[in-house]
Amino acid sequence: MMVVRVKTRLLRDNDKMQDLVVLVNSGAESDEPTIVIDKDNANALGFKLEDFDVIEVELASGKTHSYISRDKVKVELLDEEGKVLSSTHAYVAVDEMLNEPLITDSTIDELGIQVISFKKGLWRHINDPPNVVRESAR
Repeated sequence: MMVVRVKTRLLRDNDKMQDLVVLVNSGAESDEPTIVIDKDNANALGFKLEDFDVIEVELASGKTHSYISRDKVKVELLDEEGKVLSSTHAYVAVDEMLNEPLITDSTIDELGIQVISFKKGLWRHINDPPNVVRESAR
């Protein structure tokens, strides 16, 4: 069984950059584009604890707290060869219990990701011709 994962590049104004394969998680809802990463990836981007606010997050299993950046990062959606398909600016949420990085529903929409099959890990970009089907990143 697969899920949809895509290649992304995160860029900060401080010239720090991080390439990540992220889970396309339509069940993660946010009003603003958000990418959820772990503490190590946040550190690699140069984030410090004072760059975040603590917010309450509602999960299917209950409520918890998470850190959300005050500033946005640029998130680029990359194809298989590393070419930029689209980009948006998103807040960074840090979840210390995270198993893998993920993007929320509004980030998915902003980047133009159209899921064909979650189970098969198939997707296309909004600007792709109808016959193009992309496979989940590994």
